[in-house]
Amino acid sequence: MENAVFKKLLEFKSILVQAKKSILHEWVAEEMCASILERHEIDTDVFVQEYASSVFDYFMGVVSGHVQLGECPVIAELIEYLKNKDLRADELFILCSHFKHSVINATYRLNINDQDIFIGISYLFDHNFAGVLKLYTDTIFQKEQEALNASKAKEYFLSNMSHEIRTPLNAILGFVALLKDEAVNPRHQNYLDIIANSGENLLHIINDILDFSKLRSGEFTIDPQPFNIHDEISHTMELFVPSANSKSITFTSFIDPAIPYEIVADALRIKQIVGNFLSNAIKFSDHSGAIHVEARCINEILTLSVRDQGMGIAISDQERIFDAFSQAQEGALTVHGGTGLGLSICKQLAIHMGGTIELESALGRGSLFSLKIPIIVNHDCEISKLNVSIFEGIKFGLLAYDASENFKLESLQRYWEHFGLNIQIVTNIEAECDLLIFLESSMDDAKRETIIKQKIPSVAILDFLDDRYDAIPNISPLTFPIYCTKLQRAMGEVIGRDQAPCPTQQGVQKGRRGFKGKILVAEDNHANQELIKIVLERYGLEYTIASNGSEAIDFYQLEHYDMVLMDEQMPVMNGNDATAAILAYELQAARKHTPIVALTANVIKGARERSVQNGYDAFLGKPIVLKEIESLFERYLNLISLVSNESTVPVEYNSKIDMEHLKSALMLETDQIEKLLVIYRQKMEHSFQELFSAIDNKEYEDIAFIAHSIKGSSANFRFDELSRLSYVIEEFAVNKDADFDFSEAYDVLCSEYRKRLE
Repeated sequence: MENAVFKKLLEFKSILVQAKKSILHEWVAEEMCASILERHEIDTDVFVQEYASSVFDYFMGVVSGHVQLGECPVIAELIEYLKNKDLRADELFILCSHFKHSVINATYRLNINDQDIFIGISYLFDHNFAGVLKLYTDTIFQKEQEALNASKAKEYFLSNMSHEIRTPLNAILGFVALLKDEAVNPRHQNYLDIIANSGENLLHIINDILDFSKLRSGEFTIDPQPFNIHDEISHTMELFVPSANSKSITFTSFIDPAIPYEIVADALRIKQIVGNFLSNAIKFSDHSGAIHVEARCINEILTLSVRDQGMGIAISDQERIFDAFSQAQEGALTVHGGTGLGLSICKQLAIHMGGTIELESALGRGSLFSLKIPIIVNHDCEISKLNVSIFEGIKFGLLAYDASENFKLESLQRYWEHFGLNIQIVTNIEAECDLLIFLESSMDDAKRETIIKQKIPSVAILDFLDDRYDAIPNISPLTFPIYCTKLQRAMGEVIGRDQAPCPTQQGVQKGRRGFKGKILVAEDNHANQELIKIVLERYGLEYTIASNGSEAIDFYQLEHYDMVLMDEQMPVMNGNDATAAILAYELQAARKHTPIVALTANVIKGARERSVQNGYDAFLGKPIVLKEIESLFERYLNLISLVSNESTVPVEYNSKIDMEHLKSALMLETDQIEKLLVIYRQKMEHSFQELFSAIDNKEYEDIAFIAHSIKGSSANFRFDELSRLSYVIEEFAVNKDADFDFSEAYDVLCSEYRKRLE
């Protein structure tokens, strides 16, 4: 049949072959075909020479009967070539259709057109297109299968890499947590905090990178969560202090205390952007320069900026440095190397968070990079960034300094002004003041020696961390960058060390200090119950003990209490739920509010503020420190005087336990501590049996709960190693880490217990 169809076409084959060049040119020059080729970046000359010309020759071979229709290898090569260009089926149809039109148009130009010629060309192209479409479909299916197989291989690779990377990282973080508990030197503690924070950030980033669903979709997901911007930015800055110190760069900062304690945004991405700003600022700054970080929030728009005194960026480069693989070309900037991806990634992150990045810079005058993003503010969580009350009645003196160093104290003075601290400039180190503050870089040896010899309570502001004042009790070092918590810690240490205790109410000097009131205690641990009973009895307080949150609610509804001590983690009903129920009952019954104090072993950063947000009025960490619980009594209860009846009868005790240390820490007598130790031993024997069973059955929630209980009970007696080991078990159980050897950890815990108490 094909021979009959092509009979007329065969007569004029030679004419069409001679017109091949013009036919192919008309084909690829047609507007729609040209647009398709351009859109997919297909080189026209390569397309004509390598593929179109061979396809035309194949068609003429079919007409001659030399080859069969639909078996042209060039067609397969063409489809394979177009497959890699992601050509759609409708675009393929357009290309094939216009090829046919070009041949038919040529027959009109060559005056060889008639019905038989038209039928022959149409039959040739239409039947060929059916084969082309089938080949295209099969090829695309093959491509999708290849992509699917590649995706599976990638998923397998990533899941294995996830395990291989996270396993050692978890071990690193676990041992850092242990070292943090053992470290006594403040500088070592600071280093460990930095390592832990960096490791946690790395773990977050790894988890995000290894999330296959995000990689497969090609979409980036922002994860807004509540967080404390004050802590997060201060932690981020501390990560870059060693790099800044290595270039003798002064690192100043001002995190506006007016920024609410808790905001909602993607903290990890914010820190990633600020970290990139800081890295560039240090990289492109000269030695002995200065970097300033500032954070502020206006109308729920958070602005974080980093200013440096580096070489600056030319206006012509300021747009393209945000493009991938681009860097500024002016000056010596290019010698620093790098991929040029950092700022491009930061810009995309900012856009994903609904924000922008702004740049102000000029050559030779440094740069200011600013991130501005919308946030959600939790107005119900207002926490003071600095406890001004501890500085009441304190007279501060700031020793006069060189005017060239004004920039170092500018932010510090802004903090003082915000909190209403009256800091007076003094020219004489012996001026009348309770606390002297001086800039180390403006000091001379004579003044420094006088401060040390006369033991003047002082805060030394240092450009870089060193140990020059570690052994000097009257001087507390304060290093850049300075923020609220660091400022309070430095000034508070000196005041607490050298100032006399605040005067108490008149009329209570006779006998022991006591308080009037009735306390509701919600605590499930029997040893802790006994300890709290002794403490409350010591202060002359009445009490009721509840073993869980549900009991606490029942007791609270039956009678009046002056304070509630609420353990956060209890069976039946936890402390948070019980507190919420009590607050709801107070509102419903129009009952006067009773202060509720969170009693918890979760003393990690943020726990105190989170407790306040959960409805608690105050926070009391375990192990219980009598000075802290006494301050709570002072805040909420009336002070009375008690008749002293201290026992002086000596009691024998286990020589492995530092009873004198316990007596000092707990402010209890030996017989009281011995009584508590008996209860503690009984409780531990039972807890260890429960823990063994929970580990054997891989009941992670029970493991975490029991370990938490052991941690709190052990901490009360300052059994630090037992408390620390329990904490490690608890953390891995909370994370349901199947790779952690709970049995080995249990054996170590039991060994430590026996060493301590048997």
